[in-house]
Amino acid sequence: MKKLVLAPCIDQTARWPNGCESVSAVMLLRTAGVSIDPDTFIEQDLPHAPYREQDGKRFGPDPVQVYPGDPHDATGCGCFAPCIVKAMQSALERTGAADWLEAVDETGKTAEELCRYIDAGLPVVFWTTLDFDPAPKGEERWLLDDGREVVWHSGEHCVLLVGYDAENYWFNDPHGKGLCKHPKELVERCHAMQGMAAAALRRR
Repeated sequence: MKKLVLAPCIDQTARWPNGCESVSAVMLLRTAGVSIDPDTFIEQDLPHAPYREQDGKRFGPDPVQVYPGDPHDATGCGCFAPCIVKAMQSALERTGAADWLEAVDETGKTAEELCRYIDAGLPVVFWTTLDFDPAPKGEERWLLDDGREVVWHSGEHCVLLVGYDAENYWFNDPHGKGLCKHPKELVERCHAMQGMAAAALRRR
């Protein structure tokens, strides 16, 4: 059996080369009936802050809560579900959609568990690896203001989970791939590499 939620697909590559999280969130918001574009979402809703150099050290924000850099250019890095949940909730409140929708952090759920949203007619913002590549990549490091070190694993990617069939999960991949499918075991492995991060919208 195949189940697929029809969702708009936005290509991030030309304008938002490091904006996969924001673009995936906008695809979800549009599917739920919220009229919004990625530039507005990034400018008005996404918590983001630049890096800075101090005493020969690189400082930046915590990517769990704040997007480091700018999704429009090479300074952008990435962020995780709590940041995108805050951004989506901001967009819902700003557009009046918070009366009937709320953003929820579904980190820790498997793709199989997240498919309950698909069954209810809504896709899910889903963290994985670029091109669903299970091989570890390089890493970046910077310091938080309190001195803690952030270790960012390169290859992080965010897509929109839109469906499933007996062997595969289906996604809108904003990194130029469009609608695509990947084997379930590979998907779960790559999802686990990114801390099983996920964000969704729930109807009130």
